Amino acid sequence: MKTRLILIISTFLFIGCESKVKTVEKDTINSEEDLNKDLKIDNVKPLSKYTTVRKMLEAASDFYEENGSLKFISEDNSNIHIQVSKSVLEAESKDLKEEIVKRDIVYVVFQSFAQTNIDKITVTAIPIDQNNRKKYYNRYARTIKIGREKAAKILKKYLGSDNFSLLYEKNGDLWLPSKKFSKLKFEKLNQVFNEMSN
Repeated sequence: MKTRLILIISTFLFIGCESKVKTVEKDTINSEEDLNKDLKIDNVKPLSKYTTVRKMLEAASDFYEENGSLKFISEDNSNIHIQVSKSVLEAESKDLKEEIVKRDIVYVVFQSFAQTNIDKITVTAIPIDQNNRKKYYNRYARTIKIGREKAAKILKKYLGSDNFSLLYEKNGDLWLPSKKFSKLKFEKLNQVFNEMSN
């Protein structure tokens, strides 16, 4: 009788332990699956995409055709070429004008790869006079033609990931440039621009 009772209790304990083990294993698997999903997108939510660069730029409201700060040289998907122009004062230094040009190119190139599905883009940046919107400082003009693959390699080198979505973060209903994007545009501006140029 005692042996049978011990056997029944042992069986009950074993079954109870087994179900706990199964529960723990199930939770672990779910956690690993969630982790793997996160790793695939580098803990970044998928970024909203625009069907064209034009729609993307119109939504961003950084440059406007009406004031001369935006020109579409070509809107053909196989040969997209845009010109952007930040306003500057004539008295501002040469270094500052050159820095603005580089930053505009880095910004628009990476913005385009992050927010559209294009494979390559050409961006020209030329400062425009703040007081005379018809006066461009052509001596500072720079043009970069770059493909998505090369841009992804630069992203990987400086931010540790080739996921363009990490350049933006969601704030309410808006996607705004992240601190990581600022790193490309400010802290690593010259290095990033030089690699884009080569």
